[in-house]
Amino acid sequence: MAFLDNSGDILLDAVLTDTGRFRMARGDFKITKFALGDDEIDYSLFNRSHPSGSAYYDLEVLKTPILEAFTNNTSLMKSKLMTITRTNALHLPVLKLHNGGYKGQSENHGGPQTNTNGTLGTYVVTVDTNTEHRSNSLVTSTTINGKGVILAAGRLGGGISQNFIRIESGLDTTQVSPAIDLPVDLQENQFIVEMDDRLGHLVDIDGAQVPVSFIDDDQIASYYLSANAGAGANLIVPPLDGIRGDGGDTSEGLPTAHRIRGPRGKMLQFKIKPNINLTTSTYLFEKLGSSVTQTADDAPMKGFRSGKTYLYVDTYIRVTAATTGTSIDVPVRYLKKSGTS
Repeated sequence: MAFLDNSGDILLDAVLTDTGRFRMARGDFKITKFALGDDEIDYSLFNRSHPSGSAYYDLEVLKTPILEAFTNNTSLMKSKLMTITRTNALHLPVLKLHNGGYKGQSENHGGPQTNTNGTLGTYVVTVDTNTEHRSNSLVTSTTINGKGVILAAGRLGGGISQNFIRIESGLDTTQVSPAIDLPVDLQENQFIVEMDDRLGHLVDIDGAQVPVSFIDDDQIASYYLSANAGAGANLIVPPLDGIRGDGGDTSEGLPTAHRIRGPRGKMLQFKIKPNINLTTSTYLFEKLGSSVTQTADDAPMKGFRSGKTYLYVDTYIRVTAATTGTSIDVPVRYLKKSGTS
């Protein structure tokens, strides 16, 4: 739903999703929960220097156009509003891609490979063994590890591929030391992961599939994960360290492995298993995606051989912190080598 300005009258525009209409027709439609969001609002428009005084500081913010209600539930509500009872919170938690850690320090610490692909800025998920065949597709294992290529079969050189996706939570500020514990009411122990179920499924870093909680009418699968129970206990892990990222603290010989600069909360780490439809067919690639041909080894995609053509589908995986409501969209490319040679 959305508030609309209609010549001085404030109207509430509400529409039902396909699932809502289905339940209305079935006779069991009932609103039990709701969320508020401010996706359209640009708070940088708040102007403390307005010549007309403080009453006009937020004028441009209040004049921001508001979108009409969408029936597609995946189009809005990326930024949900939250309530914090105490009034002395100067910083709010965020989610941030680990993406190799602070200046690549995670790898220097001997940690796992969490980078996005160096030339695409996205994670690449291979969908079958033909795409993973080193002699006719992948360049070398050295090129693949740490470059955002997540192997569907999870194998590389006889072992489990090191690459996975890691998301940090915490206060991304230099004004509060990372050695200080994150306040309890800002700590995150639950995450919601939403992804297109036609394309892939959530798995832990060892390849074990995570049970889906709900699939909506748009084929978006939601996974509700808790650090205290079920699959979430394997996916939600503590922070790596409490070291500063500016070189001022070298108690472990190197700066922090984190990208969050202040107090850190729990992290979510996972891999993606492609849907069998992508593994066995090109239909969704042709319907939803496109193709790319490598002009050279590592170009335009890092880690893949020259002269080979690949089908791909680009998408996002949304991760939302259930307590604080902050979210992040993780870019993912599903990749399938065209042909068998």
